[in-house]
Formats: sequence, C-alpha cells, structure tokens
Amino acid sequence: MKNSSQDLNRPVHLGRRDAFLEKAFEIVRACSAELPYKQRAQHVDIMLYCLHSAIEHGSLATNATPGAEQEVPFLLFIRLVLANLRLVRVIMESEHALKDQTHPLGQFLHRHIKANHAAGMACESGLLLHDAAKLLSLTEAPFRDIQKALTEGLNANDRKRYQRAYDGLKHHLATAKPPEHYHTRPNFFASS
Repeated sequence: MKNSSQDLNRPVHLGRRDAFLEKAFEIVRACSAELPYKQRAQHVDIMLYCLHSAIEHGSLATNATPGAEQEVPFLLFIRLVLANLRLVRVIMESEHALKDQTHPLGQFLHRHIKANHAAGMACESGLLLHDAAKLLSLTEAPFRDIQKALTEGLNANDRKRYQRAYDGLKHHLATAKPPEHYHTRPNFFASS
C-alpha cells in the first residue's frame, strides 16, 4: 500500500538513485581489464556499492506514487548487472588467490594446475568484467529516458528536493575516499 511518507520522500530517493547510477556509469567507463588488479578490484567494488545503493533508493522510490512504467523493469535489469558484477569480483579474488602460492587456495591447487590455467582464469575474469560493463553501459540510455520523464513530472518543490538530494550525494561521491567508503563486503577467499 502506498503511503504519504513514501510519496513525500520519492524525489529524494530518485535524486539519490540517479547520483549512484551516474557514479557507476562514470566508473564503468574508467574500468578496464588492463588495469592493475588492485585498481580494477577497487573499481568493481565502487560499482557494486553504487548499484546496490541505487537499487535500494530506486526500490523506495517505486513504492511511492506516481511511478513511471519502466521503473520496475529497469531496477530488475540493474539487479542483473549487480549479480554479474558480484560474480566478476569473486572470480577476480579466486584468480588472485590461485596465482599466489602462499595463499591456501593456491597451495591446495598449485601442484595440479598449470600456469596456463591460471592465466586462462585471468582472461576469463577480464572477459566477464567486460561483459558486465557492457550490460551496465546498455542501461544508460534507458536510464536517461526514465530520469527525464520522472523529473519533468515533478512539481517545482519536488524538483528542488530532487536536485538537492542529487547534488549533495554527487558531491559526496566525488570527494569520498574509495577504500574506506566503498569496500562493504568481506574477502571471499580470506585465509582463516
């Protein structure tokens, strides 16, 4: 059931959703399989954080009225991209652990896999990252259409609230330190 507090906060959630998505689009353009592992992992972590946050705010916005027809399918597609990026991140960690002969995973498998298999895994994670980045890039044009339709449908007061939320978060995302701010999950292959 729709309620007035959700309706009241819809412009704020839309502004935050849009700022998080734009940060993800910015990072995906800068992310490349050729980057060093640490920087590539940091880019993926930032995209994971931004997409997860965009989905949260987008979901809160869709609980209010009025909503655009394409909002829910758009969020479902962003969830698909998020799931793909999570897979990429786990594969990146596993390839890193497999190459490291001091890591328990690398020690366990090292005598049974050849160097070319480890190199193949690195290639696979690069291809998966490229595919996930392409999926995210495909959402930018529909996002712009949805963003335009929704912001044009806001009254003057709600448009100000949208812009304030959008600008404030965009500024925060531009000035936040990535390692402390974005790394929100445990290392899947951490030694116990």
